[in-house]
Amino acid sequence: MLFSCESDIEVINAITSKYDFPGLSGEKVEILYSDSGIIKIKATAPELKRFLDIDDPFTEFPKGLYVIFYNSKKEIESEIKANYATFYENKNLWEAQNNVIATNAAGEVLNTEQLFWDQNKGIIFTEKFVKITTENQILMGDGFESDQQFRKWKIKKLKGTFYFKDE
Repeated sequence: MLFSCESDIEVINAITSKYDFPGLSGEKVEILYSDSGIIKIKATAPELKRFLDIDDPFTEFPKGLYVIFYNSKKEIESEIKANYATFYENKNLWEAQNNVIATNAAGEVLNTEQLFWDQNKGIIFTEKFVKITTENQILMGDGFESDQQFRKWKIKKLKGTFYFKDE
């Protein structure tokens, strides 16, 4: 019987990736962002994993994320729910995936499979298929961009059947 032992750090690193073990993790997490003592954003998640010992640190929300944005009067301005999310710290970029639903104060609802929030630019966007349901219409297209409050939005490649009132 022969046995062999190898001391190859590359093989060991390949087996135990830095992505396998978060530097910080938590369950039933609530994150509050405030400005001058006023809560602006409340995020809740069943699970959080933060990977720090890498070139591009990120936080993963593998079981979903629910975010509420508040205005200066402490009223809900918009909400985003997703079954999976990632926050890329160096880029200040959020990525929500899998059954993403965003709503705004006007009652408009956005459905898509992927949505990005660029905190530096103050915009939310995607190149994926989107469906927006308003009070009296359903709009669909490929690609979407909006201010981060989801008030002023546009669908890039609009498609579907449109009805216009003749006055």
